[in-house]
Amino acid sequence: MTKKLTTAILRRLHTGTIAMASYLRQRLAEIQADLALRRPAKRLTFREQVAIATRFLTALGNAKRLLATVHLIDGERTVSDLADLLDLSHSAMCQHLTLLVEQGIVECRAEGTWRYYSCKSEDAKAVIWLLDGLAENNMLPGPPSGPRRP
Repeated sequence: MTKKLTTAILRRLHTGTIAMASYLRQRLAEIQADLALRRPAKRLTFREQVAIATRFLTALGNAKRLLATVHLIDGERTVSDLADLLDLSHSAMCQHLTLLVEQGIVECRAEGTWRYYSCKSEDAKAVIWLLDGLAENNMLPGPPSGPRRP
């Protein structure tokens, strides 16, 4: 090998080594940052847990939102699909879906001008499966009996 060629190869290797070292430092920083995100959060108080559960159950407590979530467990649907299934206006369906997205029950995926919604929340699925099991065994609570309060 000529001296010029050897020098050129060494220069490239040196440049590549610097680039590799820079990449490794950057990747190591990303991994450390990711580990910091995985650290367990402080334990919530009982009141905080109750507040979270209340918001979650309130979101599913509306009949239209519950039905929409049931339909979304089966797969993605558009606002129009859901509005037709639930006999709602497009605007009303959007409002219900916005609340479900905010609670983390439903996810939205955009494709051009279309929005596709799906239920990815394992917690919501578990609640719906629980209710389904109770309904199958005719164990859902009935309406309250006795006189209604004014």
